[in-house]
Amino acid sequence: MIRRLSLSTVSKEAGLSRKIRECQNSLFSTVVEKTNKKRRLNVGVLGAGRIATSVHIPNILRDRRYNINWIIEESDQQTQKCQEELFIQDIPFFKAIERKRLLADKGLDAIFIFSPTATHAEFICDGLKEGKSVMVEKPTAESYTDIKTCYETAEKYGAVLLTSFQRRFDSAFSELKETALSGRLGELQLIRLTSRDNPKPSYEFLSNADSTGCNLISDMAVHDVDMMVWLTSCSKPRSVFVMTHIRDEMLQKIKEPDAGVICVKFENGMIATIDVFRECVYGYDIRAELFGTKGMAMADNPRRSSFCVDYLEGSNMPPLHYSFPQRFEKAFATAVSHFYSCLAGEVKPLITKEECLMVSQIIDKAVESYQTGQVVNF
Repeated sequence: MIRRLSLSTVSKEAGLSRKIRECQNSLFSTVVEKTNKKRRLNVGVLGAGRIATSVHIPNILRDRRYNINWIIEESDQQTQKCQEELFIQDIPFFKAIERKRLLADKGLDAIFIFSPTATHAEFICDGLKEGKSVMVEKPTAESYTDIKTCYETAEKYGAVLLTSFQRRFDSAFSELKETALSGRLGELQLIRLTSRDNPKPSYEFLSNADSTGCNLISDMAVHDVDMMVWLTSCSKPRSVFVMTHIRDEMLQKIKEPDAGVICVKFENGMIATIDVFRECVYGYDIRAELFGTKGMAMADNPRRSSFCVDYLEGSNMPPLHYSFPQRFEKAFATAVSHFYSCLAGEVKPLITKEECLMVSQIIDKAVESYQTGQVVNF
């Protein structure tokens, strides 16, 4: 349940936003251990697909505090593409069947997991049981039970497990979180989240992203659900209702929605809405708004440039960013930097076990609402 915070409570909890800013400001700094010796961490990467090759692996390569020992990728075609695009022919590639041998290496410090979601739980636990800390692309795993098992395994073996919800590391969204904690908006009445994708993912991806539920919810809206959980300090909702539609003829054949709205109500009467669309012709449109009794705060879209022209007839502004690698370029890199700070013992993971479990629970209830067409209570 959302509550208004006293000044003393705000002061105490504002440390979270300071940690976010420190992480962002120290993106290219070198973490120094207690022995004052600088050390690069040896890491392995599981998965070299689209987002790994275009975003994650380049960020790890740019952060000189990491040294990539190896990469696991099942597709020979994707392996070649990754090697050629990133000029990493010197890094050995392996198949997943060899992962346990690679994970047993005592000189390996941590692993990054960017493989398909269905493999996450197994790969995470394989690494944690060898004492390797893990950073994994969202979601942590496919089910609530698997996510719980992953985090309990991390606790058992004393390793770090960080689920990469990169929006939390974006400066606009982190300032929105600080505002939510501050009480400056009064009593919160509405959280409005917008996710409109560009370009539309391939039909092959959309057919396989979630074959049992609804990939519009579990694959795409999961970012917005995580943001809602973060902004409400992990408050448990009272109910959820989902409406969807399928405009694309190809998606109609496989019965996968490409447009939807998720409505969530909390015990104190606050409402959250999430609108998600798989295709947005004018660019990558990701926004968030908080509306309260004393005001409104918004994390709006940055544009490709700050250049604009004003005419007598009106204004001309640059378009939105093309897609997620451009819009969240710095946030993705900051998440990788934050992982190092967690391993160095400087900070605790910004994304917690309790939050990931709450995200999973809300996604499950939203999928149930989608399937039944009914309001689902918690």
